[in-house]
Amino acid sequence: MNMIEMQKLAERGMEFLSYMRMFYSKEHGGIYADETDFSTEEIVNGINEYLKDQDNYRGIMQYGADTVDRERVRLIIETQRLTTE
Repeated sequence: MNMIEMQKLAERGMEFLSYMRMFYSKEHGGIYADETDFSTEEIVNGINEYLKDQDNYRGIMQYGADTVDRERVRLIIETQRLTTE
């Protein structure tokens, strides 16, 4: 990965993190935060897991995150919570 790709990945990652917080983090006034209240660490871990799939990675890099991506990461985080409890 060259520097331009690394910078784009960092930008897309921060955009996706912010997008997830808008919906699922109480600290950031998330719309669904009363039900979820995901921490920043949980969101970052969920995004990282999601981006392990090359199709997901390419889509995020090309278009950014959308509702489908957000919901898939939500499911990853909820599954991770179940396996760590």
